[in-house]
Amino acid sequence: MRAVALALLVSLGPEIHAAERNPVPVASTILNPDKEGQELAARLRAATPTEDSKFSGVLEISGQDGKQSLVPINSGTVITETNWQVIYRSSPTNGAPAETLVITHTPGQPNRYVLTVGSNVVSQSPLIHSFAGSDFWLIDLGLEFFHWPKQRILRAEMSRTRPCRVLESVNPKPSPGGYARVLSWIDNESGGILQAEAYDTTSTNRPVKKFILGPMKKVQGQYQPREMRMRNTRTGQQTELKFDLKGE
Repeated sequence: MRAVALALLVSLGPEIHAAERNPVPVASTILNPDKEGQELAARLRAATPTEDSKFSGVLEISGQDGKQSLVPINSGTVITETNWQVIYRSSPTNGAPAETLVITHTPGQPNRYVLTVGSNVVSQSPLIHSFAGSDFWLIDLGLEFFHWPKQRILRAEMSRTRPCRVLESVNPKPSPGGYARVLSWIDNESGGILQAEAYDTTSTNRPVKKFILGPMKKVQGQYQPREMRMRNTRTGQQTELKFDLKGE
């Protein structure tokens, strides 16, 4: 699949598709869950887009009360000699200011996040901060959980008719209200994320956040996602990131 300029998100957009440019070799059985988990997470962290890209879309935020708000966004991937950036820009809506999030990925170094809300720069914003009032947090858009020290392959199974490996990422120091672990279903062939579940320190069987990649559309000979969905089971709110796909 072609990079749609995720960003989640990745927003997962560019992140997801950057990973798909580097297919992950998969053995028929899981011989060493920890070693294979570390190797898979390393490949996902190292996946780099090969060209700059852009996309536009809209965040459809649906509350538990049935009310819906629409937030237009633009995103882009910019590649430099030393790193690559994913940039998300939301439009001001319903009295809320515009937001710009810049995630800088540098090989071998931690991700850097700079969030601007209106004219205020929040360079040390917590990673569980919502982007533009949506259910996508900074940690989701930067796929920060692949940088956690503990990575383990739990099992191989099918997800949406695709053979996958389930990667468990464990946070050694979860913040209050943040993720303690994340399960990611990684497509064996493409290396892309098909779905993910996030758990906090109090949840063992019920995830607090659920992400799923939506249906695909063929655009200029390449398959691209029409949408991505993130549901917050704590609040009952759901956000759909719908892409403006053009061409056939």
